[in-house]
Amino acid sequence: MDTNSNTTNSLNRDTPDQDTSHRGGWHSGAIIALGAALLGVAGFGTAERSDVSALSQQASAHQEEIATLQTQLSAADASLEETAGKLHDQLASEEAKTSDSISRVRSSAIHHADTVAQNVKATIERKASEQQEALNAELAGVKNATSDAASRIDTAYNKIDGVGAQVDSVKTDLASTKSTVDDTVSELQSARGDLGVMSGLIATNSKEIQELRDRGDRNIYEFTIAKKDGPQKVGDVQIRLNKSDAKKSIYTISVLANDRYIEKKDKTANEPVQFYVGAGSRTPDEVVVNDVTKDSVKGYLATSKVTTATR
Repeated sequence: MDTNSNTTNSLNRDTPDQDTSHRGGWHSGAIIALGAALLGVAGFGTAERSDVSALSQQASAHQEEIATLQTQLSAADASLEETAGKLHDQLASEEAKTSDSISRVRSSAIHHADTVAQNVKATIERKASEQQEALNAELAGVKNATSDAASRIDTAYNKIDGVGAQVDSVKTDLASTKSTVDDTVSELQSARGDLGVMSGLIATNSKEIQELRDRGDRNIYEFTIAKKDGPQKVGDVQIRLNKSDAKKSIYTISVLANDRYIEKKDKTANEPVQFYVGAGSRTPDEVVVNDVTKDSVKGYLATSKVTTATR
């Protein structure tokens, strides 16, 4: 019991001292903590003041930049206003030039139109004058022609009177010509040919040959054939002179008809020499020689215009 009491007393005695040391330690810690806090607050205040100073410097820098920008903006505005003014002045100048150009073009166009109109008017007046002169000349020509025609009509009437007298004279001449033709025809004689066929009218000279041609009963082909020339085409046949005797007026010829030669030997002048061209021919063709010389004969070939078949 005593031991425990001592122990308890001992413990009890030690406790106040421990409290006192604890309290002193707390105070010291509190003081230290408070100092640290004060130091922290002081440090914080210093840091805060540093941040504020930096911010103030930044704000000042920004204000300077803003002032610079405002200065630049003012300069840009002034430049823009100056440029706008120049553009406005230039536009006004261009408008003035354009208006002046339009005025000059309008004036030139009006002047050109007036010139063209004057030229056209002058051309029209000139052409009208030329046409009037041509018309006057044509009218004068018509008048002259009318006058000339009237004169010619008078002359024609005078000639008609003369023609009446000439007609009577022509009638007399026609009657005389008819009498002459009748006399000529009467001189044309018929003869029997070498084939025994009665021929048509026989011509003995150029005038009578023309009369035969004018009658139109037969085709008449005149010829002159020389011995040296050989066969000569006359009408649709060929005739060759073999020999001739001018003194006796006889001759010998060969006629090529239907691809065969027909010899007519020792025929006399103005004798109808007859031959048939085709097997179906009824009327013979005739050669009549009017003139016989030493080396040639002259006459005509008469052929029928209508071919008839023999029975």
